Parts: sequence; structure tokens; C-alpha cells
Amino acid sequence: MIPSPGCDPKINILVIGSEILKRLKNGHVTTENMLIEISNELGVSMDHVILTLDWLYSIHAIFLDRNELFINEVD
Repeated sequence: MIPSPGCDPKINILVIGSEILKRLKNGHVTTENMLIEISNELGVSMDHVILTLDWLYSIHAIFLDRNELFINEVD
């Protein structure tokens, strides 16, 4: 969800996205592991994690290569 007044911060794509990027900062992770780990740790549905991954991909913050997620670093 996009941030709005009264929105549960737990399901906010910015909050979930920051957790995903923190993990990817330490190295690449498979898509499946990311879905499971973030969903379990944050207590959110996989749908929210998928929505966040889609958003991060659409803004070119992450990229996918052979089922592994990476941060899209700017040169």
C-alpha cells in the first residue's frame, strides 16, 4: 500500500521495501527465500511482499537474474 493517513505501517510498501533492500545490501537472495523470510519476519502476506517486489522492480531499485534478486546499483 502507498502511505496514507491511518494506513497500517506494517503493510506499507516503503517499510517492506526498506527491509528487502537491507537484505539485498548484504548480497543476493533467491526470490523464494525473500518471499518466505520477509513474509514471516514482518508478519505480512506474500501478496504484500510480491507487490513490494514489483514496485521495487518497476522503479529499477532491484533486478532479477536467474531467480536471484540484486540491488540495481547506479554507476
